[in-house]
Amino acid sequence: MNQKQIKTICYAVLFILGGLLTGCELEEDVIQKNAYRERLAIRNSTFEALSKEQPFVQALSGLNKGKHGKGSFSGTIMEAQYGFTILPDKAIVIEKEGKTSYTFQIVRETPDSTCFENLVIHTDNPGSTRAFIVKYTPEVPIVPSVTHESFYFSGAIRITPIEYNAELAGKKIVCVTATVMMCDQSWSGSGSTTPHVATQYCNNPNHLFEVTTTTCDMVAGGGSFGAGAGQYSGGDGMGGTGGGGGDGEPGNDDGLTPPNPCPRCPDFTTVPVLEGEEEVLSNCKKINKQLAKFPELKQKLINLAETTSENHENGIFIDKSATATSVNPIQNIPSGTAGIINIDINPAYKYEMLAHTHDAYGPDGNGTYSVFSWNDIATISRLVQNNHIDANEFVFYVFTADGTRYAMTIDCVSCLKEFHYYPFDQPVGTVVDTKRLMKMKMIKDKYYEIEEGSIKVNSNPNDDKKAFLNFIKEANLGISLFEINADFTTLEKLEVDSKGVVKNKPCTD
Repeated sequence: MNQKQIKTICYAVLFILGGLLTGCELEEDVIQKNAYRERLAIRNSTFEALSKEQPFVQALSGLNKGKHGKGSFSGTIMEAQYGFTILPDKAIVIEKEGKTSYTFQIVRETPDSTCFENLVIHTDNPGSTRAFIVKYTPEVPIVPSVTHESFYFSGAIRITPIEYNAELAGKKIVCVTATVMMCDQSWSGSGSTTPHVATQYCNNPNHLFEVTTTTCDMVAGGGSFGAGAGQYSGGDGMGGTGGGGGDGEPGNDDGLTPPNPCPRCPDFTTVPVLEGEEEVLSNCKKINKQLAKFPELKQKLINLAETTSENHENGIFIDKSATATSVNPIQNIPSGTAGIINIDINPAYKYEMLAHTHDAYGPDGNGTYSVFSWNDIATISRLVQNNHIDANEFVFYVFTADGTRYAMTIDCVSCLKEFHYYPFDQPVGTVVDTKRLMKMKMIKDKYYEIEEGSIKVNSNPNDDKKAFLNFIKEANLGISLFEINADFTTLEKLEVDSKGVVKNKPCTD
């Protein structure tokens, strides 16, 4: 295939993408638009929330060789060495094929209005951790997209690996490939729209696709990102010259040609992060904003709470695709067996809200819990594992026959992923972590029905409240618990202090 044919193919792909992520005049495979059908999860977070997740703490410990303050990266060697500061209020976490990437926006003391930069921390599970600077230079002004709270980007991408070994600085060429996730799904999940940067709301794999770019560069070794002798990008734009070397150690006689192939050259998956494109909500604000977004929701919840005298559970839900103007944005959860509602996770629902009742009778006629049950937690964990929850906005309610009303929000997604115990729901052939399951069973037995003082049917609501808060802490669930009054005018966060006393903290935001 000659160079003219390669250019023709590239221009055709660019036309399909509407001009996004351009710059493929050098290589046939600079842009790869593939239907993305692999298991992949994208979610929003913050440094504070990630600091509660053990995988991130382990990944950061391998990179953060300096001291940093609570809730920030300040003082890390990589910041000082490469001259940037990391903004901790928004992070994008991507889990793909057993690997995880954490992407933050970074800023420099002297801003450059022509570009923005990200830090990507990439780790194999289990495996090594590496960090990369990704520089995005727009060719046209960045345009926000109301679809999936995203934005449109057209321009060049360049990658610089963080390298601490000064002996290697400027002495070898490293080729790094970034896979940038894009999306052409609309809010409804059924139609297509102009491709935009993928977010956690792009939940249909048929509408996710990849754009890959490779940069080959001399290892910077500190402070010289984007300038200085020995810099080589293999061509500006959405990729380098491709290529790679037989043994995976880049470098040929001229010191500039990328090897071909390069099986051990690093690669990672990311999306561009710009702080301010989407607000990461506080726990109280999640609930209040949701009630404001759907004017009918408060009354629907009040009406639902009044059905607890019935002999079966009732429930309602909101899917992420719903808006205040949608037809029936608040839907009923179908009834299941034994009077228990059926939360079906097989369809493409991505729940923004779930609410249900614990009726006076329970499935066996003996009553039910005055707080979230073990099955409730197992259900939420399973929904999280299957990427059926929008964790940044998700609220889970339970209204019980004794008149208590609770709401739950998610602080730590990976905590809920780790907490699962389904004794009757393990697929044939599943490799079971016996040690973990035994730990889960011990916690279940301690807090649900077996040990003295645990949560039981028809037990004291105040005792159950305290037991559930201790359960959250011991099981490391990564959730927050709130209590609501009868007419939904008062919302209070519940916590157990160091003396074991339950404290009610009013929500003001």
